[in-house]
Amino acid sequence: MELPFIYSCSAGQDFAKGSVEILGRSKLVNSIAFGMEDVNFDVEPLINFNENEDYKKFLRHELDLGASFPKAHSIALEKIFPGISKFISNPNNMLALSYMAEIKRNNFNLKVLKLKREGDIKSKFIRDRIKAGDFSHGEIILKAQSEGRISDENKLWPLLQNIFIRTEPEELRNIYGIDEGIENLFLKHWRYSCDFNDFIGRCVCSRYTRSHIRRRLIYILLNLKRNEINKTLNYIRILAFNENGRKILRNNKSEIPLITQSKFFSQIEFKASQLYELTLNQPDMSRELNTVLKF
Repeated sequence: MELPFIYSCSAGQDFAKGSVEILGRSKLVNSIAFGMEDVNFDVEPLINFNENEDYKKFLRHELDLGASFPKAHSIALEKIFPGISKFISNPNNMLALSYMAEIKRNNFNLKVLKLKREGDIKSKFIRDRIKAGDFSHGEIILKAQSEGRISDENKLWPLLQNIFIRTEPEELRNIYGIDEGIENLFLKHWRYSCDFNDFIGRCVCSRYTRSHIRRRLIYILLNLKRNEINKTLNYIRILAFNENGRKILRNNKSEIPLITQSKFFSQIEFKASQLYELTLNQPDMSRELNTVLKF
């Protein structure tokens, strides 16, 4: 099942919201598994932190002082739950907490399976190894390389430069996620940057993290307007299934439609997929027009 772009290209809480809603409303699964650095930590007292008025007050105070959201979030939680900073400093712990909070908030019947994350093998590590010419991390990487499916985001840099050349600040402010004056930061630095990553590095500051900036740049590249955003889950797209999956789908009791054809999904999803194709050394602009995959 596909996690829609508006969730997959969002901060952890929205990412978790979309993920859990798809699993819960599809009625196709009965459990969710995720990695955590601290699987034995008692998270129950933390699950409803978003509803805590003191948390909201502390969060707003830190944001007003110029802290980034992750930093403000960490400080606010530490003030409510002293000693919690070590736990929440680990990103997978925080994402796990968001998953469990969403399950409880929606009263989904999903069993939680916590898996201990160990070692430093993460997606960035694997991507860096690929760029260095090291393809020793499995057949899927070799297959992706042979098919021209290795992504290079620096290919987006000329497109972004073109947008900044012809776009006024007030136009950028109409883009989803462009607020608090971040458009001025972009327009200040793009002329002096040599590529996509250099530009992001120049824009990173106490208020904006690298991931926050990266997401906003994708929204700009997609010309994603505020009034186009709808975070209501209207369908669940099935990407692939085997014979067992076919049986499950035949008996589905999903609360919302399950689709398998690309032509039914939203224009935002299609544009995001097309943009991704442009980062590949062998783009296939018709890839998302194909029917559902089977394995």
